[in-house]
Amino acid sequence: MSKCWLPIESNPDVMNAYLESLGVINPKVEFCDVYGIDPEMLDFVPRPVRAMILLYPISPEMDAGDVKEREMRAAEIMELLDKNELFFSRQTVENACGTMAILHAVMNNLEYVGELRKDSPLDYLRRVGLQQTPEERAALIEAHSELDQAHMDASVGGVTPNQPIDAQIDLHFTCFVHANGKCVELDGRKPCPLSHAACVDNEGFVRAAAEAIQAKMLRDTDSFRFNILALVHKSE
Repeated sequence: MSKCWLPIESNPDVMNAYLESLGVINPKVEFCDVYGIDPEMLDFVPRPVRAMILLYPISPEMDAGDVKEREMRAAEIMELLDKNELFFSRQTVENACGTMAILHAVMNNLEYVGELRKDSPLDYLRRVGLQQTPEERAALIEAHSELDQAHMDASVGGVTPNQPIDAQIDLHFTCFVHANGKCVELDGRKPCPLSHAACVDNEGFVRAAAEAIQAKMLRDTDSFRFNILALVHKSE
């Protein structure tokens, strides 16, 4: 990756402001913290949940587990890609994983997020990117100057001071959405989506995403550097 951005803080306030910068007018959805993935804690998350985002530490064990999962579900993954009903993009900008997770969450839930500002980054991806390949979408994202600026604004919006732009960051965002009756994980570092458990309704998706997140957390039980957010409908 030749281009590099500052990372975005895992912070609902930052991400909700970013939604508007990306082009959502009066968003009908918002990001919120998820404080645990056991059933009792998940009950506190507003419903419906349109996406879940996980921040996790990168490690060889984490990546090896994803490779194994991908090999086990290769047929399901190819079916998803063949239908081209899923917005999945590769990540070609260093430290862009926060933006990629938000884009994956929003672009796979366009019918719920609210009106898009004409010619905004999200409107552009809707008009131009939906029929592109994951690699072509990555090129669109990397080259979009307004998206570049929106990310940079979001990267300085958190409460924690950012590290130098050339710092080695070992934390990464990934996104889970409900698509084609599956809980699907979208991570631009990976060559394709990951297909997790089948789910017929929103509660099933929440449970499936929680199980997939739990599986990742069990690969690194010594780490406390996990954080979970959900994209939910705003309360009236």
